[in-house]
Amino acid sequence: MKLKKLRQAKSKVLAVSVISLLSLGLLSCQNTSDKTHMPSLPKGPQPFTQGQLVNNAEPNLSQLANKLRQGNQQVHIVQIGDSHTAADFFSGNLRTLFQQRYGDAGPGFIPPISIPGQRTATINRMSEKKEWSLFSSRKDERFDYPLGGMIAEPQAAVSQVLLKPLQPALGAYQLQALYQSAGDTKMRVAPAVSPNVMLPATGNQWRFSSPVNTQLPAQVSVNKGSGVKIGGWLVRSSKPGVMVSALGINGATLSMVDKWQPQWSETLAQLSPDMVILAYGTNEAFNDTLDLAAYEQNLRAKIRLLRQQMPNSVILLVGPNDSIKFNDALSCQAQMPINLMNVIQIQKAVAAQENTLFWDWQAFMGGPCSIRTWAAQDLARPDNVHLSVEGYKKSAQGLYSQLNQILQ
Repeated sequence: MKLKKLRQAKSKVLAVSVISLLSLGLLSCQNTSDKTHMPSLPKGPQPFTQGQLVNNAEPNLSQLANKLRQGNQQVHIVQIGDSHTAADFFSGNLRTLFQQRYGDAGPGFIPPISIPGQRTATINRMSEKKEWSLFSSRKDERFDYPLGGMIAEPQAAVSQVLLKPLQPALGAYQLQALYQSAGDTKMRVAPAVSPNVMLPATGNQWRFSSPVNTQLPAQVSVNKGSGVKIGGWLVRSSKPGVMVSALGINGATLSMVDKWQPQWSETLAQLSPDMVILAYGTNEAFNDTLDLAAYEQNLRAKIRLLRQQMPNSVILLVGPNDSIKFNDALSCQAQMPINLMNVIQIQKAVAAQENTLFWDWQAFMGGPCSIRTWAAQDLARPDNVHLSVEGYKKSAQGLYSQLNQILQ
């Protein structure tokens, strides 16, 4: 009797083993099939979410947090984007919030002269129109655009720009010109102990001039000779704190930077940014024929270029805000730009795969078609695309608060 029970038990164990092996085989086949059709998931730590801000194991976040916490160095944040950046309300409020807590290290990098339809919240660039010609990568075809996509060429024998801060600026500042010149020339900065600054020939390269110590407002004079061009000014304080540089162009998409000289990423690296914010997506979303695969490939390539040039910089993708394109459509889905949700999903996926931060601006606003509610509260413009000053302020406060939570 005992022998019979023993044989029965062995048979059950054998049957279970066979079933287990068959199950493993089927599971293995199923996994192989899934890998063929599903995109690979990023390996490593799981993303951490604070509100609408997702940290996909950004490798340089702790370094930025430590630098801010120590409070004895300058921290540079550079935002590159479209009209939301070009208005400098969103980035301007980020600047104010960071500087109120961590100190004001100066305006950062600013365009060369005043740009029609755009705004810089820190410094007016006042000049005579007849003394300068302005070229923008948005509308003018050229091969020599620098970082920022703007060129100012002096037209007078001596062309002047008055850099006048919108708020009273006390103390010493350091000024550098981003310039390109075929031959040796010079610029003059006043007030300054050593006002004359040599601008050695750069050929086809863009270069920052030697720094000159000055006070604001400052008058900068540039000689026309030698084909000199100005791409912008780097203005920093002598004190520790934060700079937030806003490099925006109305109507821009991420592919706008492909109109700039390939050297643009090296110039950006020379600014030593601790964080680079890419704030594109609205104009891509309004493109009904957007090649989504090409867009994803370009976004990934730009992030990898930034990682290569600035391996210690935090990278943050800011998704497009909510917007409406077809006002008379019956449903919310039909009212939205055709590719808005696609662009957001691509940015979210690429951010996860490339280990960057991602902030879902549309979700912060309340999701699809929430811009109507914002417009009713005077937080958005009637075009249902751009926000009001208060709307940008609220958005900046939201991102700043969530960033601070993650930095803690």
